[in-house]
Amino acid sequence: MTNSINHLKRAGICYVLAGIGYLIFGYPFWFLGAKDEAMDGIFVLPFLFVNKVLFSLEPTFWVAPISIASMFIGAYSLWKAGEPTGFGPRRKWLVLAMIGAGIYFLGPWMPLPFAPLGAFMNGVSMILVGVATLKAKIWTDWKRYTPLAVGCFPFLFMFPLLIITGARPPAMIGLWAFPWMALGLAAWQRATELSGPSIQTT
Repeated sequence: MTNSINHLKRAGICYVLAGIGYLIFGYPFWFLGAKDEAMDGIFVLPFLFVNKVLFSLEPTFWVAPISIASMFIGAYSLWKAGEPTGFGPRRKWLVLAMIGAGIYFLGPWMPLPFAPLGAFMNGVSMILVGVATLKAKIWTDWKRYTPLAVGCFPFLFMFPLLIITGARPPAMIGLWAFPWMALGLAAWQRATELSGPSIQTT
């Protein structure tokens, strides 16, 4: 039980960190009138675009890698805890979420194809985790809907704008912060519930 609680707390912290990363990303586009500038890079292959800046000491350069690494650790922690899917076959969808985060992690260095592919796989995997969560009924109340909210967000808001405009919607991408943070809060609250005082009998 203690291990599950610790894993859930770790997942909660990591998903909140991922959400904070998206807030940092979106802030300039929401409030400072920033424009999404084309990345300086080269096409190594017709489908592979590589960023020329592979390393930078600028803090903003590391926001995306840290956020996405937090997603991976969050999914791994939920997998270790067996929540919210249970330890049955539905648990495999959390492995898919880890794979999606791993692909997404390459996005800052190789935006094509890994940034959109990683976002797509994250969305699909979290939808599957969300459906598994509803079936497992381990998480209750609002918590049980948070994985599904994370997974549905890019398909409802981000990808339609990408298709319509032909460019990524940075302001909308930043709003993905809120479902991720809600998932983090749900995991933390679940850990709090499990660590509540137990009833002792004599």
